[in-house]
Amino acid sequence: MTRRALLGLRSPLLAIAGVLAALIAWQLWAERSDPFYVPTTTEIFGAAWSLWRDPDFLSDAAESLERLAAGFLIGSAIGIGVGLLMGSSSRVRRALEPLVDLLRSTPPIAIAPALLIIAGFGNGMRVPLIAFGVCFPVLLNTVDGVRAVSSEVRDTASMLHIGRLDRTVRIYFPAALPSIVTGLRIAISVALVLVVVAEFVGEGGGLGGYLEVAAARSEFPEVYACILFLGLIGYVLNRFFVLVERHLLAWHYGAVGEQPA
Repeated sequence: MTRRALLGLRSPLLAIAGVLAALIAWQLWAERSDPFYVPTTTEIFGAAWSLWRDPDFLSDAAESLERLAAGFLIGSAIGIGVGLLMGSSSRVRRALEPLVDLLRSTPPIAIAPALLIIAGFGNGMRVPLIAFGVCFPVLLNTVDGVRAVSSEVRDTASMLHIGRLDRTVRIYFPAALPSIVTGLRIAISVALVLVVVAEFVGEGGGLGGYLEVAAARSEFPEVYACILFLGLIGYVLNRFFVLVERHLLAWHYGAVGEQPA
């Protein structure tokens, strides 16, 4: 086997070693803890094997993913749109910056009671809550990406009498795309957290509702199996964004001589 092939295997082997070390550490901790509250790895994987094939659990997972997708798309669209406006216009930025700073400093869970009053239980409260949390990482990264456009490029666009809309679509958005994708990767993790939080509030349903019910019934292996499932969802979504970033922004990383994380 060549040296290059060995180096190519090193990263996957290190990742596997890290996972095995974590599983062994959990097993050793479980053996020294109360088995009722801290199940062993074999108990958790046994529960996962049964739970992840349960149609009711998969239905809950699909429900959560639908909410995640809806909230993520709405929040991302708002974040990109407002971010492009704020980044390309100093007047808009000065007008909206205090409001944006106020809203982004507000914990998303704090607005849940207001959303319950306005929209009631169900997706009318949960999707806006997810969108609220998703919006700001995307918005701030979009603003930073647009503001990073050099003054020379801006002056040239003005000299050529390129309209504001064309300037935004043809100059600012492509230039900000690396920052926007970074914001989207951050936002997808925020969205997954808020899906579970939103499902704790109200009438249950989804993976958050399943966790709440399983914990109330003291079904702790199933609780950990559900947490593991959520972790895998987050991992898969992150890897998906890495692949999208690698292909969509190949021109950018080729220009700067880097690779996406």
